[in-house]
Amino acid sequence: MPMLVLNRLLFVAEIFTAEFLIVFRLRKKKFFALWFGLFLIGAAALAIAIPLIYNAFYTICSFIAIFAVTIPMLKLSCEISWKNVVFCGVAAYTMQHFGYGVANIFTTVIEGDVNMIFGMYSQGVLNITDITLFSVLKGLVYITAYYVVYSFVYIVFVKKIERGAEFCIRSTAVMLVCGAGLLVDVIINVIVIYYVDEKNTLMLVMNAFYESLCSVFILYIQFGLIRKGELEHELDLTQVLLREKERQYKLSKDNIELINFKCHDLRHQIREIGEGRGLPAETVEEIKDAISIYDAGVHTDNEVLDIILTEKSLKCARDEIALTCVADGKSLEFMEKSDIYSLFGNALDNAIEAVMQLETEKRTVGVIVRSVGNMVSVNIYNPFAGKLETDTDGFPVTTKDNADFHGFGIRSIRRIAEKYNGICTASTNNNTFVLNVLMSKKITE
Repeated sequence: MPMLVLNRLLFVAEIFTAEFLIVFRLRKKKFFALWFGLFLIGAAALAIAIPLIYNAFYTICSFIAIFAVTIPMLKLSCEISWKNVVFCGVAAYTMQHFGYGVANIFTTVIEGDVNMIFGMYSQGVLNITDITLFSVLKGLVYITAYYVVYSFVYIVFVKKIERGAEFCIRSTAVMLVCGAGLLVDVIINVIVIYYVDEKNTLMLVMNAFYESLCSVFILYIQFGLIRKGELEHELDLTQVLLREKERQYKLSKDNIELINFKCHDLRHQIREIGEGRGLPAETVEEIKDAISIYDAGVHTDNEVLDIILTEKSLKCARDEIALTCVADGKSLEFMEKSDIYSLFGNALDNAIEAVMQLETEKRTVGVIVRSVGNMVSVNIYNPFAGKLETDTDGFPVTTKDNADFHGFGIRSIRRIAEKYNGICTASTNNNTFVLNVLMSKKITE
């Protein structure tokens, strides 16, 4: 078998292995194994069928042609967009090239003045009778190098792809630059192979180091795009939630003002009706007390905080939750109205949801807002039952079925705290969860 054909077949095995490691994290279609197997056979057949011409440009084109076969395979076998298909293809090729560079370093060091991988591009022919124990050892080193590199790339980079999820790549231009960088790296490698003396060990090792570093850099940028896309997606959702909170604030303000106005008039009307019809005084007072719950506005010297606390107090009264509040509303004057509503709305919603799992007599939620010098401290606390599962920062992990669309309340609170040069922390003590937000009154632009 010609060495160049062997090199092509090895490339097929390497690129398909890299792509399998990536698509292993993706949502696969019904006939994934069938498509993968058919395209693997097709790529191997193409590697054998391409005529043997020994020059740099032709060699580059032949390997790119073999790689191109894998692109439709990714689309047919996985539930991903064409943009993500290109992403996975470039990532797999970069992984393969990284493995090639490391394997080249190892075999060059072992071989000394003649490089095994260099010989794969020559016009030589593989003869079974020429295989020795040393050549088997070199082959094992070659396989080990790929195993180490692929394991490293999978653990450090590929696992950033959430299993079964459709990741979001928005920076198309950056992804194309990564592809162009990989192409340049491949071209330089082939030029070195065909035009540098094979006994120039130093040049071969330097080239292999260059290939490896470029591959790591490209992978770092590529998979950083996934995280960037996730953050942008979270930011979009957070902004939508903030706009919704602002709309809810305006609606709540109008509703509470209307309720207070109607209840105020209704109390007087009940007193007049009671006196006119001779109802017992106790009955009139009971009716007035029942109505007064809707007229019991909270007053903290901050209009927005009053509205959100009044709104939540009505919800707490309905669900038999004791809501206590000690708040210096004036200390929040430096904050935007939408931020106040979002912070306290999200925090109280989480606290109310938590205590609803408890017996009625244990349902309590507390709010403390106080000014400490140039800082404002917000503490919202509630009891909880059982063991609270938290993340590395001490915040509760959502127990809802679809975690992708939950947990934005805490993220929104964190964002608001950071906006005002503050921090958001959480702690538990004696089955009580405490959310702590510390913000600075002086905002630096």
